[in-house]
Amino acid sequence: MPETAPWTPLRFLGAAASRQQASATAGTAAAAEARFPDFFLVGAPRCGTTAMSHYLGHHPQVCFSKPKEPHFFSLLRQLMPQMTVADYLAHCFPHYDPQRHRAVGEGSVSYLYDETAIATILRYNPDARFIVMVRNPVDLVYSYHARLVALLDEDVEDFASAWRLQEARARGERIPKTCRNPFLLQYAEIGRLGKYLERLWNQAGRERCLVQVFDDFITDPHQVYRSILDFIGVEDDGRAEFPPRESNKVARFKWLQRWLKRPPTQVASFAATLEHQRRRKQGKRKSALKRLRKRLLKWNTVYRPRPPLPRELRAELVETFTADIDRLGALLERDLSHWKRI
Repeated sequence: MPETAPWTPLRFLGAAASRQQASATAGTAAAAEARFPDFFLVGAPRCGTTAMSHYLGHHPQVCFSKPKEPHFFSLLRQLMPQMTVADYLAHCFPHYDPQRHRAVGEGSVSYLYDETAIATILRYNPDARFIVMVRNPVDLVYSYHARLVALLDEDVEDFASAWRLQEARARGERIPKTCRNPFLLQYAEIGRLGKYLERLWNQAGRERCLVQVFDDFITDPHQVYRSILDFIGVEDDGRAEFPPRESNKVARFKWLQRWLKRPPTQVASFAATLEHQRRRKQGKRKSALKRLRKRLLKWNTVYRPRPPLPRELRAELVETFTADIDRLGALLERDLSHWKRI
């Protein structure tokens, strides 16, 4: 969950530019062939969603979005407001095969937190289903912070310092220029899974949602995987191996990471326009430019273990999340008291 790259301007900025410079006929045709998703893996970040998306993406009866997280219906869409549903389907599901795929899905974890995303999805597909993977919020936000640093949404590498900046950032201060949305930096909100799961149930109905606990995914990934396959209505493909995925990514060179993930708008638009024209002539095969970008991202990524949280900071986080842990436990009818240990 190699890991599928999240949504970036380089991937989607070309949609508006290409509409200004070329006909949208090809995109509309592709969208007509595609199918609106049946299921959404809506959260939470750093809870195994990347690995699960990888497994589902390799299931022969599942068409999973490319990229894993389009964020089309969420708070991050402000970066590309001119994208249409036709664009979304054409860009994210060009590999859809009606003869083979029985379920279509995507994995934007931002949908769990967005106020309107679920309602919008249900307008397009009233029968849509939602999967939520949850985790001890203390561990979640610590891992999540490191991920934001790697994605360039966060520029404060020390977690304790970033945690203390939440109030200032809520006022619009100290927001990194490369941050996609200031809400991403509100770590305490990101960790309140009980709050947002309850809202999801109220919006979509509990029967339309499946919740999986990260602890179970670690101890018995096969069982969690099979329960998700049952939920989305596809057969067991016999997957027996669930290798752990290295998660703490760090960029070798930040300047290169910025160019690859947050290129200047003009550069991104030009590159995307070229890609649009190439695809009209040559089909869906990845261009040399995209292959080069993927190789550079892989080369520029290293994995480093995170040091354990200092005891005092962990105690502070436990205090912050205790009420929501109890709320989540009540919703799931499950004892999560071990999450409050220091």
